Amino acid sequence: MFDPEPVRHPDDEPERDEAGPWLAILAGCAAVWVALALVDWRLLSEGTFLWATTKSLYTLVLAPLAAAALLQDTRALGVDGVEVGPLKWAYAAVALFFPPVGGLYLFHRRAICDRATASVD
Repeated sequence: MFDPEPVRHPDDEPERDEAGPWLAILAGCAAVWVALALVDWRLLSEGTFLWATTKSLYTLVLAPLAAAALLQDTRALGVDGVEVGPLKWAYAAVALFFPPVGGLYLFHRRAICDRATASVD
């Protein structure tokens, strides 16, 4: 009935942790996507239920999830003052069709994070 916490203005709220498990999600999606694509390519017959399920899983679930995780990671970097720039949209667009591009993003991310920490020191 009685709320001891006073209502705060959104500007008075403590900073949220935006880090999240985005890199783990990106890596997991890319790895599972590769495995399912290889199973589809090598083992499954087109037009079967298992083929349709596998194809739907890696194209309609894993690829968009990888792209979203990539964009969320760039957002978390932006909170920390590291800007990826418009290239994040290119990475995300490619990740919608080929999530293993996340590996290239990770190399780029490491380079810009190293550059950002070097400029701070």
